[in-house]
Amino acid sequence: MATHPQTLTSAASLIERFEGIEEEAYLDPIGVPTICAGITRYPSGDPVRMGDVCDARICRTMLEDLLSKQYIPVLETIPGWGAFGARRQAVLLSFAWNLGAKFYGAPGFETITGVLRDGARRPEVYQQMAQALALYVKAGGRTLPGLVERRRQEAELWNQEDSGTMKFIAQQDTLLKKAPIDGRYLSEAGKYPISKGAMLAVSRVEEIPADSHVWFTLNGEGERWAAYMPHWLEEQAKPAPQKPASVNWSDFAAPAGKYITVGEVLQYDARRKPASGSAEEKAILAICKEFDAIREAWSGPLGVTSGYRPEPINSQVGGVPGSYHVKGMALDIYPIGESLQKFHQWLVQRWSGGYGDGRPKGFIHIDTRNGGKFCPRAGVSPAAVWDY
Repeated sequence: MATHPQTLTSAASLIERFEGIEEEAYLDPIGVPTICAGITRYPSGDPVRMGDVCDARICRTMLEDLLSKQYIPVLETIPGWGAFGARRQAVLLSFAWNLGAKFYGAPGFETITGVLRDGARRPEVYQQMAQALALYVKAGGRTLPGLVERRRQEAELWNQEDSGTMKFIAQQDTLLKKAPIDGRYLSEAGKYPISKGAMLAVSRVEEIPADSHVWFTLNGEGERWAAYMPHWLEEQAKPAPQKPASVNWSDFAAPAGKYITVGEVLQYDARRKPASGSAEEKAILAICKEFDAIREAWSGPLGVTSGYRPEPINSQVGGVPGSYHVKGMALDIYPIGESLQKFHQWLVQRWSGGYGDGRPKGFIHIDTRNGGKFCPRAGVSPAAVWDY
């Protein structure tokens, strides 16, 4: 299973925060020579000896080497590992560094094993991880305050990737489907009718690139169904009275612009949160500003089927390498309750960036390449045009 490219660095920093960095060998509480961030054997396999000295830079290199060769290959066998972002993978590496790489499925680790096993099928179970981590705070039969604090911080980092339980309301009669295709081509067993106004509790949303369908994992059941996103509205999605001064990327209901929410930009996936002040965050805010301008000129509500899609998520869901979605510079949008054909004819004359005609699949792609932006008056041409 895939390991996030930022996991190794994040895990090493987390471990060094908890373990500290000792540049001279010392005896640990049970008398084993130890150095750096708790290293007792070097990557070569040689034991640490009293008198050994190592600077912080080499300590970090050895720690990352040990994690990549001896820990990550073991943890990659944990169910659901590839669906975690860098934060959750770093937490599990920190836990493994403290208590052993082979903890999953081992005696004494039944609780955390159960959360990981069951959460892979029913993501809402991952919300129990904080309680599970809090069980592993003893050494020699004694509760250690340092371990209590370590588990607390690990749980806090874990929860930063918690998407929570999302509620989606059907805006019209629609279908849940076993495949993201026209319901006419599915058997009765392959589709489930949903009436307008019905609400679904969803524990995971998975984007399908270049498509207006998404995968819903239903809360409490673990069933995975394709849903046509223009037929659904997230319960808390509301326009902001004005553009927010700053964005709370941890709250899907929070505004990312005047007419677009964090949930729409991130497609309800907490792993996608951009780093504060990053180039990606700036690009996202820029295209959200253009979205607001389009929305006001169109004078009608717009929906979003795809937004920011960082790697490795982009590759995992089948996105195009180098996509402008990876850079935070693209949105796939559609008019709510209006003709997509009419919207296309109106917008293609007013958008100067990249323009993807996805009408057969229910959306229009826009990106801000070459300084692309919305122009209120018709007459501009997109920097690039293609069909889906």
